[in-house]
Amino acid sequence: MLLTCPNCDTVFRVDGEKIGEAGQAVRCSVCAHVWQAVPPMLVEEAEPGEMASALRTVLGSFLVMLLLLGSIVGVIVERATITAYAPGLIGAFEQIGLSVRPDTEHLRIVDLKADYAGDTMRLSGRLQNNAAFFAHAPLLEVRVVSESGEPLASRILRPDDAVIRPAMASGFFTQLVFEASNEPTVTVTMRDDPVVRP
Repeated sequence: MLLTCPNCDTVFRVDGEKIGEAGQAVRCSVCAHVWQAVPPMLVEEAEPGEMASALRTVLGSFLVMLLLLGSIVGVIVERATITAYAPGLIGAFEQIGLSVRPDTEHLRIVDLKADYAGDTMRLSGRLQNNAAFFAHAPLLEVRVVSESGEPLASRILRPDDAVIRPAMASGFFTQLVFEASNEPTVTVTMRDDPVVRP
């Protein structure tokens, strides 16, 4: 066996049986440093085919775990899209403490129209899905303010459809009663409330 002096890095060839299992104090003949030499650990040599097979098994297991983890993360991240196709899964997500919120990134409010008759405003429009996948329709919040910024009316409403198909739209309509104002400002915004289980 080979021993290397930890002080001067000189390498010596010695009989491994003389070191013994417990180790042996040795002295370097070059620098006179003394240290405890221990026998090298015995390592069973595996056949090259066995090592390659074991490595493939470990790597395969690792890849399967990565795929499973990626799938689980993907399901959690994309739960709004998944539950738009399978609304029954909303309850499963709720049971593990995850709410499902509408993904409004590809939704647009279009064709907004307001008609007045006395103190009543009739508001209609459509919620357009510009994505290539189904989407939950979020609740809409309608606010009417006077030209001075004073709130005149507000309402939360639900579009006609709970889920909007790709490249389709869901209509909405409401009536609001408020004191007349010269030029009120009407805003309609999408809310981030959790999707209600059907």
